[in-house]
Amino acid sequence: MPESADRLIKVFLLDDHEVVRQGLRALLESTGSIEVVGEAGTAAEAAARIPALHPDVAVLDARLPDGSGIEVCRRLRRDKATAHVPIIMLTAREAEDDRVRGLETGADDYLTK
Repeated sequence: MPESADRLIKVFLLDDHEVVRQGLRALLESTGSIEVVGEAGTAAEAAARIPALHPDVAVLDARLPDGSGIEVCRRLRRDKATAHVPIIMLTAREAEDDRVRGLETGADDYLTK
C-alpha cells in the first residue's frame, strides 16, 4: 500500500474482456489515488507481466479462456517477488466453490462483478 499520501496505488488488471478492463481502469483512476500500471487479457500474459511491473494490488478475473485468475494467484504466491501482493479475485458468477478456491489459493478478497 502507499508509503505516503502522495504516492499512487499501483494496480494490475486481468480480465479477458477489454470493456471490463477499460471500465475498471476508468473507475479506479477517477479516484485520483490509483494508477493502473498494467493490464492483461490472458492468464499467461498476466503471470509474465505482474512480476515485472511490481503492482501494489492485482485484480484478477477468476475465469479466463486460457486458465484462471486462481491459477495466476497460485503462481504469484509461490514467487518471492510477488508473494506479498494483495490479490482481489473478480467473477461474474457467485459460485461459492469459486470463492472458496480463490481464497484458499491466497486471494485477499473475492468480488462479484
